[in-house]
Amino acid sequence: MNPIAEIVEHKEVVVCAGSGGVGKTTVAASIALRAALEGKRAAVLTIDPARRLASSLGLKELTNKPTKVNRRKFTSAGLAPAGELHAMMLDTKTTFDEVVMQYAPSREQAERIIANRFYRNISSTLSGTQEYMAMEKLYELYVDGRYDLIVIDTPPTRNALDFLDSPRRLTSFLESRMLRWFLIPYMKAGGGMMRIANVAAATFLRFAKRIVGSEVLLDTAEFFANLEGMYDGFKQRAGEVAALLRSDATSFVVVTSPAAESVNEALFFGARLNESGLPFGALVVNRVHPKYGDGVRLKPRRLAKLAQGGEDARGLATLLAVEESFMRVVRLEEANLDALARKIPRHRWVRVPYLEREAVDFPGLVAVAAQIFAEDGSPHPGGG
Repeated sequence: MNPIAEIVEHKEVVVCAGSGGVGKTTVAASIALRAALEGKRAAVLTIDPARRLASSLGLKELTNKPTKVNRRKFTSAGLAPAGELHAMMLDTKTTFDEVVMQYAPSREQAERIIANRFYRNISSTLSGTQEYMAMEKLYELYVDGRYDLIVIDTPPTRNALDFLDSPRRLTSFLESRMLRWFLIPYMKAGGGMMRIANVAAATFLRFAKRIVGSEVLLDTAEFFANLEGMYDGFKQRAGEVAALLRSDATSFVVVTSPAAESVNEALFFGARLNESGLPFGALVVNRVHPKYGDGVRLKPRRLAKLAQGGEDARGLATLLAVEESFMRVVRLEEANLDALARKIPRHRWVRVPYLEREAVDFPGLVAVAAQIFAEDGSPHPGGG
């Protein structure tokens, strides 16, 4: 059975990961589209701020809430979906605000945090925040129970590793004892340096005030003060998300291209999944150049002689030169994929050929989905 089709049939969460530029967003959307065709209520969540997902689904824009893809998009492509397809794009700041509202002991405390200037600066820029909020949104969709399948499109691979670590890293930052140790006197003194008894903290704060200003320090101190009572909520949710990612409900799909750099990234990420005990489901090798026979091998001297002949001979020489260049690309890709096969068995692969058109609209996305779900896991006859 096609490994991706098997995942769609049995899993509830699919995490698509891979390096940039390999078509990861398109693969994620294709998986959700196929699930909708088969009768599932599917949602695809992208972290990519580009409009590729919205465009390919025929939507004007995506927001932090799921938007249903109009059934007419399917029927105009000759398809009759038995289910529904919903799509959304993560808004990190809005999601963080929602998390604060959820975990704050009171609405007043939540509003103080959201209005805090330090919070406004870090809520969408702090390293790991985007990935953590993606996990929050994924978990929110999962526990809501309205979707049979949730597909998430993660940041490029190296950042996707942050995606795996983000709950731990963000909670570690929010619990930063060293930073809080320096700021606590400032918090208690309301900014009054004269009342700070801790000499080390006083020295640090005098230096910091010269660099960033007293208002920034006060905002930072107030932010950490207002977080009191919320750490357990953050840590509990982080644990629940980690458990979901490791559960039987979830499967990771690694997306790569045949290029050497992308293959190395796929191997790196696959190894990391294994080390972390996360369920690897399948590998999608996207944009593979098709192989037509073994090529025509001519010695350079023979090719040069043809190029000096008549018009027909010169045309043939040009075609043979182009063919040889193409076959060099094919041979290089196959060598890269042979190295990949030594680590990830080919029966876990789905190969998608380099198509004549990109999936920039709904018909293009349908074409990619047909390739991904080809029954034998090999390119569909319609491939370009």
